[in-house]
Amino acid sequence: MSELKKLSLHHHHLRMGAKFTPFAGWNMPLSYGSSLNEHLAVRESAGLFDVSHMGEIEVIGDQAEEFLNYALTNDVRKCKIGQAQYSILCSENGCTLDDLIIYRMSEDKFFLCVNAANIEIDYQTLLKRSEGFGCSVNNISLDYGQLAFQGPDSEAILSEIIDRDLSILSKMHFIVGDWLGFTSILARTGYTGEDGFEIYCKCYDLPKWLKTFESQAASIPWIGLAARDSLRLEAGFPLYGHELSENITPLQAGLTWVIGWDKPKFIGADALAKEKENQPASRVVHYLVNDRRIPREGCLIIAPDNEVVGKVLSGGYSPLHKKPTGSALIKNSYWTKQNDQGWHALVRENKLPIDLGSPALRRAIDPSLG
Repeated sequence: MSELKKLSLHHHHLRMGAKFTPFAGWNMPLSYGSSLNEHLAVRESAGLFDVSHMGEIEVIGDQAEEFLNYALTNDVRKCKIGQAQYSILCSENGCTLDDLIIYRMSEDKFFLCVNAANIEIDYQTLLKRSEGFGCSVNNISLDYGQLAFQGPDSEAILSEIIDRDLSILSKMHFIVGDWLGFTSILARTGYTGEDGFEIYCKCYDLPKWLKTFESQAASIPWIGLAARDSLRLEAGFPLYGHELSENITPLQAGLTWVIGWDKPKFIGADALAKEKENQPASRVVHYLVNDRRIPREGCLIIAPDNEVVGKVLSGGYSPLHKKPTGSALIKNSYWTKQNDQGWHALVRENKLPIDLGSPALRRAIDPSLG
């Protein structure tokens, strides 16, 4: 078994009292104390994540847009300079190899953020698919670090740190600038369901961001993987290997909006179009549990007619709803019965009642958001 990689700020996290866990080949901070308190800090104020394990891939060239439009599901032509776009890397059969964020730096330069566990697979896949296109594909993951600063107070705090009004930066947009004496990419993106920012910079510049956060906003807590997972699950965001995988297509995951149906041919287009026409066999659903026990990955889902119709993909506790929550893959034919009473998750032969439904995180926080 290979040795786990360490974040460049590993010793700082040790000093902060982090508990560590293996994740995607990295030794990652799981929590710094109470993961519940970390979760609530992000929901109520702001929290700082070290997500430097994520991968970065650069695509440059006159045909970079054309290539990415062929290699990925979303319509890259709609992604303007200074804008970010969520997309899927699919196989020919329409299954998910990874989900990622595209940042358009210029007409012919793109910066991709990919999942840590899939860096090499994504890179090799994109490299092979780029043959015949006038562009280069470069794995620059070792050069970059990433901090995520998330929560309703993040805009005000970060605006003060860089002395710039970030209220003018729309969601899923980014700016590149020289702050603190070096260049960083500052994006209004994140994976918590809250407003927030993701900061990309060279690894050797991370300590400078760290020092600035500590000196100007000392009360900001560090947030570990446990809270990161509960935040994204509470918001209904997929995690690769759970709600998305080589066995779960974007359609099954409810991500039809991330497929450019009207764009030129792309990898997986035929399979996805056929699946759309015939309806997916399964569907990813979210639920709340009317019990204190938490159904974990692999637990069976039982429909109102007492038939086993699926399995849990992710399970955890929702501090917002004050009860367990989770996601499951069920037979699509049962989605019409989502509002029926009698759904259960099976935990150690105990049937726990659950309520199916789309995540209502944003409505719960601010009803005006609809």
